[in-house]
Amino acid sequence: MVDSPQRNFSNVTSTMTPTSPYEGGDQDSVTLIEWLRIIFYGVICIVGTIGNTLVILAYRNPRMRSVTNLFIANLGVADLTVTLINVPLTVTYTTLGRWPFGAFLCKAIPYILGITIFSSVGTLIAIAADRYRAIVHPLLPRIRTRHAIMIIAAIWIVAFICPTPLIIYQHFKENQECIEQWPTKKAREIYTVMLFVALYVIPLIAISVLYFLICHNLNTSESSAQEGARRAKKSVIRMLVIVVVLFSVCWLPFHVVVLYDNFGGKYTNVVLELVMFSLWLSFANSCCNPVVYAVLNRNYRREFGRLLRCRALSSYRNSDSVHGRDRRFSSDTKSTYRKTSKQQSRLILKRKNNATEELSVQNGAMAETSYTSRSGQGNSSSGSSQNARDEKQVVCQFESGL
Repeated sequence: MVDSPQRNFSNVTSTMTPTSPYEGGDQDSVTLIEWLRIIFYGVICIVGTIGNTLVILAYRNPRMRSVTNLFIANLGVADLTVTLINVPLTVTYTTLGRWPFGAFLCKAIPYILGITIFSSVGTLIAIAADRYRAIVHPLLPRIRTRHAIMIIAAIWIVAFICPTPLIIYQHFKENQECIEQWPTKKAREIYTVMLFVALYVIPLIAISVLYFLICHNLNTSESSAQEGARRAKKSVIRMLVIVVVLFSVCWLPFHVVVLYDNFGGKYTNVVLELVMFSLWLSFANSCCNPVVYAVLNRNYRREFGRLLRCRALSSYRNSDSVHGRDRRFSSDTKSTYRKTSKQQSRLILKRKNNATEELSVQNGAMAETSYTSRSGQGNSSSGSSQNARDEKQVVCQFESGL
């Protein structure tokens, strides 16, 4: 079995006593560093927990229920898992210099962080692909909510499968150390390179190409009639690009440190400081995204404000606003909608019946008037004929008298 002083994912500090390079140093310096570590990780934990919770709850607003926001909420779930589970245990371990949580968590914590990384990367790719399809190929059918849910389910299935070697080769020692033990050094190096390519190189290239094509399409579009829509799309793309850039910047030092360790790098005080900084920076990415949403997106900023004022959750129950093709109605709204439809149908039918009756009355009146007119004309004709006969008789009598 091959041991190493540092391992993949959150297990960067699992195999060494974090304070070991400071042995023989000033105790005040060690205490200061420990306190700074606790403060920095505490900021990540608090900001990440509150921010990602707001991102997830914001999707409850019917006005925020788009496919892109569903993917963003899924990204918030992954980041929230990191801030609630991995960050507290990591800062505890780095402060104590030993693993006090037992064998089960020794295997579970690195595995959970691996799941969240795979989920985050897959979600970022899905967001880029959805925006590319909607902007570059607007005539293609849009991804609907049920399709997005299926994509998210596939992302999590892959995320649960890929980090399984961490469970197999993670071991808890009697001296309260949590280390990885691989059968061969070559196997460990291959797995490390595979993780770097699958979690960083390929996703970064794919996402960069998709956003480049999106920006090119928006910049070359000559339609002036939809200038407002183009500006809105550019604003959303700018926000998403910043999210991807932050992800790549925050995780690059961590991957570099992992590669350095697995390919025989030597540890010094400076290297250990870089290890600690890279681990903190990778965790800091989990609290950056909500800040980006609040700063760059008006809808999220408004929704975060409503949630912090505790006004949004109660208003959701009374809101039946629906946007996009994916329509969601509550049971009360459906019942009200059906009752309203029935009442409208009855009213329309009643109006039709009244109109039919009025038309029948009008037709009857017109018929009676026509009959009366024809009768009048008939009587007039009869009277004229009678007068003509009387006149003829008078003339005949007059002629016979002559």
